[in-house]
Amino acid sequence: MGGVSCNLNEMTIPRKRLVWECTTATPVLVAAIAMAFYVIGLAPLCGAAQLAPGPSALDASDRIFSERLKAIAGGNAADCGDTPSKGPQDTVATCGLNAFQAHNPFFLGYYTRFGRVLDFAYGLAADSEGNVFSVTYQSIRAFPAVEPNRHTRLADDNHTRILECIKPVKLAKNGQGMLGCIIPVNQSESEKIAHQTPINTTACAVAENPSAFNNKLVRVRGHYSGNFEYSMLSGDGCDALWFGYGGEGGGPPSLAIYVSGGARPGSEDADGKLILPVAVKLIRDSKFDRFEKQVKAMARADAAYEKKHPGKFVSHCVTATFVGRIDSVSPEVHEFRKNHPSREHNDGLGFGQMGLFEAQLILQSVQDDATLGVCSQ
Repeated sequence: MGGVSCNLNEMTIPRKRLVWECTTATPVLVAAIAMAFYVIGLAPLCGAAQLAPGPSALDASDRIFSERLKAIAGGNAADCGDTPSKGPQDTVATCGLNAFQAHNPFFLGYYTRFGRVLDFAYGLAADSEGNVFSVTYQSIRAFPAVEPNRHTRLADDNHTRILECIKPVKLAKNGQGMLGCIIPVNQSESEKIAHQTPINTTACAVAENPSAFNNKLVRVRGHYSGNFEYSMLSGDGCDALWFGYGGEGGGPPSLAIYVSGGARPGSEDADGKLILPVAVKLIRDSKFDRFEKQVKAMARADAAYEKKHPGKFVSHCVTATFVGRIDSVSPEVHEFRKNHPSREHNDGLGFGQMGLFEAQLILQSVQDDATLGVCSQ
């Protein structure tokens, strides 16, 4: 089994856009964590600017971020200060919690620096009306010019993302002591969709309109192809989906390591509350075993062809009928990519390797006998 998967993020503390994922045969380096309830992380990579007066406050990036927090919170907001995201001072989070519980506006921040220059920043800002916002800033490279969901807006030439915390707002600290908003879960709706009957569709239909299939169980016939860093399911003549395993995560044996994008599974209700992703448990039966054997044969066939025909390329694939859950990017991201094809989906907002894929199928079962063939030359 290749790769590993990330746990669901239920807090608004951001993580760096890209996440390393490795095979279970190696030490597990699962994802960059921003919150204990989110993904298991390699290092604290988010934070907020230096808000107190000092030499670093002269840096333009510091001023942009601190002024953004102050503008959101309002003129009478409590300045709870700032602290490095690595080993943060608990007084910052405590101040924010106290102000929030007293229904007072406040702002606070965590930061990561490259030398004296602000690299990446995260903060919270609450206004006098009880609205709380998670604010993320990166100085060197702007965010992609698309609001990744309906709760997020961009500012400061796309260097700042402002995410409104979903009501009822609850704040909590992660294991590193950083304060963030907890995303509320619609438990009743999550339970309602947990027991689905797979719908018959095609990989191309999913690729054409991914959000229509988000958090749904589907049955599709398609062609699996991949290598040590890619795991793809495709139809005939359309974009591929990322292909992963349910339950323990990871993917087919050809997959070894990849850098994951920023998309997450699950959906939301009209109020923005989280609807948990439909649980998928991988069925390891004889048809699944045959599929994995064919995937291993596919890798050998690719290698043999390359050895026999240096400089030439052929892609073998394994064809079967699969049942699994579809996870998709938001409609906003889908439209952005459709209108900007020249960017080659390098925004990191999707699934799988480098976030290139607008949808993924998380496998539950293989429905028939998998066959090995040639998909492209």
